[in-house]
Amino acid sequence: MAIAVKINFDDVYDINTTSCEMKSASFDTELADGNKKKLMVAISDQAHELMPNVYNLAFGPLNANGKIDDKAQIKHRDYSKAFSTILLHARTYLAKNPAHYLGIDGSNNSRALLYYRIILDNFEYLSNYFNIGAMKYYVRIARFGKHQYENPFDFKDVKSSVVKITRDSPRYPEFLYNYFIFTKK
Repeated sequence: MAIAVKINFDDVYDINTTSCEMKSASFDTELADGNKKKLMVAISDQAHELMPNVYNLAFGPLNANGKIDDKAQIKHRDYSKAFSTILLHARTYLAKNPAHYLGIDGSNNSRALLYYRIILDNFEYLSNYFNIGAMKYYVRIARFGKHQYENPFDFKDVKSSVVKITRDSPRYPEFLYNYFIFTKK
């Protein structure tokens, strides 16, 4: 099933910012069955260890351990409103922290493709507010950081380059990007 998402910062859910630094927020999304579900948006406290000034943005419901479940499958009544709310929070955070970048990780290939298509389908609108880049993790090394490998792995030999997304970016790139980086325009 294809999901058409139209980003509009004037049509969002009420956001409850839970920290002065804008690191976390929550909102209630309406589900397809009419129920509501609280979603959290959290920005990491630490920059990514392999990408300076990039802070991960995670979103989703909380699991039983009180952590964001970014793999949860949710049937929103209005996908556009849910994603608009998340990106509005990102925009507000970047306005207060202009030296930071926000990274969104496609935790699996289908999510990565969904995020890429949302960005392309809304590029004209989003490019008014953000510079947007994408990268393909090299064997997902960048995703988990260097602490998972034993020395003498040469991290200087691994390049994680960010490709700027433009209106001419290929609809079906040569390989699937799985990390998306937003900066304030």
